[in-house]
Amino acid sequence: MDIVLLIVDSLRAASVPGLGRPGETANAPFLASLPGRMTAFTRAFTTECWTLPTHASMFTGLLPSEHGAHFQTMAYRNPAPTIAELLADRGYATELVTRNPVLDGTLPGITRGFQRQTQILSPRSHGVNPLALMLALSKPRFRQQIAKSGFFHDGQRASRQFVRDFAKGTVPADRDLLEYLVDRMRAHREQGRRFFLCANLFDVHAPYPPTPTSIFRGWRSWRDWEENLTMPFVLPLLGSHRYLRLGFQLRERSRTLLLGRYHDAITLMDRKLAWFLDALHAHGLLDDLLLVITSDHGEAFGEHGLYFHDASVYQTHLHVPLFVHHPAQSPVVVPDVVSTRDLFTLLRAIGRREGIARTLLDPAHRQAHPVAYAEHFHYPRAPWMDERYRHDLRAVIVGGTKVVRRGMQASYYDLQKDARERSPVPVRTEDIEGSGVVPAAQARWLGSNDGLVGM
Repeated sequence: MDIVLLIVDSLRAASVPGLGRPGETANAPFLASLPGRMTAFTRAFTTECWTLPTHASMFTGLLPSEHGAHFQTMAYRNPAPTIAELLADRGYATELVTRNPVLDGTLPGITRGFQRQTQILSPRSHGVNPLALMLALSKPRFRQQIAKSGFFHDGQRASRQFVRDFAKGTVPADRDLLEYLVDRMRAHREQGRRFFLCANLFDVHAPYPPTPTSIFRGWRSWRDWEENLTMPFVLPLLGSHRYLRLGFQLRERSRTLLLGRYHDAITLMDRKLAWFLDALHAHGLLDDLLLVITSDHGEAFGEHGLYFHDASVYQTHLHVPLFVHHPAQSPVVVPDVVSTRDLFTLLRAIGRREGIARTLLDPAHRQAHPVAYAEHFHYPRAPWMDERYRHDLRAVIVGGTKVVRRGMQASYYDLQKDARERSPVPVRTEDIEGSGVVPAAQARWLGSNDGLVGM
């Protein structure tokens, strides 16, 4: 069976119809229709709050503390094989397609096993046109942001090519990327070769392009003018992670404009995904194909004082959409707690032709493993961060209960009554195991210091 893994970067469940609160989601009719067309997991959780560790977890099945790819290493150096390596050994053609700078090969190890790595950049990001000129003029600002924010690898900070591609990667190009995927799938089918294609779709990621071709809106209304003149100040402010400083505040009007851009970007992505699935149907590519549509993490817009994706194990970052098409499985809505790291086991089983037993598509397996774990490893080289962000985090979700450990403090949440996590109930770290809030095994993991620093 062939495999396609689509990862819509930064797509939070809270903004997806059917997963978020009515009236607070994006206009996304295609995503809303997927529970009737695929296996839809309504309580899927990722393992971290940003791209490197979450992709490493999906690629290896390991938690960040196990695979070691996070802010404190900025690399994957674990000997554990990636799913791309395992599938390549089984004769699959493996390819990673992306615009995300985390996955462009500049971070050591994360793309291991992909025989081919393809970067899709918009044709509008170069040449002689107003958008390309704007990007050229913005390069000093991008270079300064990369140098000063502290959230990049040393090799990325030193690379002029990385700065150029980082700027160009902000221009929407996921329709081009999806067209490329269809062409690659058709070519592999014609050659009779199994394939594993993994794509990181980047048009929902900041700066949240609100139009199909540009990071700017048109200039037709007062709202367009207001947003186009405001965002060049707001986005770099947040891109430098200023919200992690003590006392940071963003004007409510700016926050509203930002969230509006995000939801418009989701609406545009929804249309691209609808086109992609129609194309697969038209070319007969869904037959004998495992198709996964998910996200690596969510996004914050002022919740808990945070923006973008960092310093968090809150639901706004951990709860993500997860839809799986398996040609032998009927559409079903699954309310069980699952983790996106379990995609590794599913993809490995498909590659080995073992069926779905003991994978997240197996109800008995889900019943035996009703827990999602998450961690966050803080960035140690940003001395300007507020003290509360200088701790690693751990979280366990079991049923409707969530327990979070921050440093030597712990809190639990009743997610059924407090879905927005506004009312944490303190519990002493040493008392977690005896509290009965979560099962003993998960309590021991929360209380352990293994793999954690900044405690």
